[in-house]
Amino acid sequence: MVKKTVKRTPVRTKPPEKDDIYHSLFKSSGIATLIAGEDGTISNANKEFVKLSGYQLRELKGKKKWNEFIVNGDLMKMGKYQELIGNSPDSFIKTYEFKLADKQGAIRDVYVSKGPVSGTKNVTLSFVDITDIIRAKELTSVSEAKYRSVIESTDDFIYMFDRDCRYVFVNGRVLAGLGVTEENIIGKRYGDFHDLDDTREFLNCVDKVYETAASCRYEHKSSKAGLYFLRTLSPIFEEGTRKVKYVAVISKDISDLKKTEEKLKYLSLHDPLTNLYNRAYFEEEMHRLDNTRFELAGLIMCDIDGLKLINDTLGHDKGDELLIIASQIIRRSFRESDVVARVGGDEFAILLPNSPRPKVEEICKRIKDGVIEYNAKNPSLPLGISMGFAIRTSPGESMAELYREADNQMYKEKLYNSQQARSVIVKNLIKTVEEKDLVTQRSVERLQQLVADLGSAVGLPEEKLKDLFLLARFHDIGNVGVHDRILHKEDGLTDDDIAEILKHCDVGHRIALSDPDLAHIADHILKHHEWWDGSGYPLGLSGEDIPMESRIMAIADAYESMTGERPHRKPLSKKEALEELRKNAGSQFDPNLVEKFIQIIA
Repeated sequence: MVKKTVKRTPVRTKPPEKDDIYHSLFKSSGIATLIAGEDGTISNANKEFVKLSGYQLRELKGKKKWNEFIVNGDLMKMGKYQELIGNSPDSFIKTYEFKLADKQGAIRDVYVSKGPVSGTKNVTLSFVDITDIIRAKELTSVSEAKYRSVIESTDDFIYMFDRDCRYVFVNGRVLAGLGVTEENIIGKRYGDFHDLDDTREFLNCVDKVYETAASCRYEHKSSKAGLYFLRTLSPIFEEGTRKVKYVAVISKDISDLKKTEEKLKYLSLHDPLTNLYNRAYFEEEMHRLDNTRFELAGLIMCDIDGLKLINDTLGHDKGDELLIIASQIIRRSFRESDVVARVGGDEFAILLPNSPRPKVEEICKRIKDGVIEYNAKNPSLPLGISMGFAIRTSPGESMAELYREADNQMYKEKLYNSQQARSVIVKNLIKTVEEKDLVTQRSVERLQQLVADLGSAVGLPEEKLKDLFLLARFHDIGNVGVHDRILHKEDGLTDDDIAEILKHCDVGHRIALSDPDLAHIADHILKHHEWWDGSGYPLGLSGEDIPMESRIMAIADAYESMTGERPHRKPLSKKEALEELRKNAGSQFDPNLVEKFIQIIA
């Protein structure tokens, strides 16, 4: 059975109207587009323009003119683009750049393209958002300006070389340093401006960069200026490859850093006060001698006599001054190859390689002669140095053993010298305080008579009257530690001045203890400013806990001070002074002693 074929007539679809095509393209275009009339009023806008402007379509059609979206600053451009505002029937598209403000006031950079709508006076306007592009350009421009500013304003020398080591870029610092212009250096070789040694060192580093494609760094010292530079050479690659095209160099002046490093290194090995080697370096040298094959060596130990007394009485400034003087005398006595070190507060040690006993003994004598010479010229700050030495004579003897032997010898001499040294120092301190004291010899004699009379009145034995006589002369020996500026001050004393004066009892006590002739009155010196009611100094003693001699001294000293001449006040009359004593009896002074003293004076 043959199947009958049915012939079908094809269905013809009506082609779309051209206007429908344009309208579809207008609506679906990815570019913000609108249609405006002759006066600029928007008659239609696609969804991209709605999105760009922030307005709904109903808010745009017939209600807004397209040029209302142009920010005020850009309206001035309109004079140049009159055809964009009007309804010019140009058949070609023109493009302009403006800033557009959306409904929220946000500013966007846009390209505006204008074209005619055929057969009408309308125009189409397309807006391409180029904000990101503009910002990128601005950032690039700012970035370039920033880096250019950094390169030109830095103190570093920055330059670039090609493979032939010819300059291809230099910053202003390089031009100023070499004293050339850019035209005179670009294309020239490094060696045209630097000496042979510098050039050889530099070219070696450049070659390493080209060969390894890695940075190279080294320090260079300028032979002309004596400056230190840290040079960092880095590769610059051809785009998209690892092939080195140029070498960039940053040369930093590190002269100050090198000086600091050298200073720190120096301080790590030297004593900052005397500039001699310190203990750490000395021990290192001892260890080195221990580890080398046997070598004849001498070791001398020195100790400053009476330094603690100087520090306690005259202050650490004077003590430091004495240490410096001692270090200079010791240093002058040795060779440059000898290791002279300060190994303790008042101790010095010296290593003498290849030094037999006669040589070491000669040097010790040289030090002693230097001390004698100094003391003859400087009696006010006497110097004493105790010494001991040892010689390494066998390979098995360690440097530590040698050190102990020399130290023991020094200590024995110090025990012998210490009392004599203290006596010399005290005698000089006494002389110093007499020279700087405010009271005359006549005033001292009056004070001695007053304490003797009051001591006799209370029945003190002859031995204690002698102590009072000595106390009257040396009770203020601690003033040696008070600055002359304060002792001779004519106007009122400040709190700081008073605080310094209050230390003189303790200082005087220490001085007296150091001298056998004064040691038995040291306690009276310490306590002669204690008050009967306990508000005195330095211990806050009261009543009969204060020694009788100190109480007598306090009354006589106050009376003599009030009636005698002083820089900061006029003297009182005897009557006025006695009235002051009576007023302070029971608080500052022993009331019974005050009554006896008034009777004596009356």
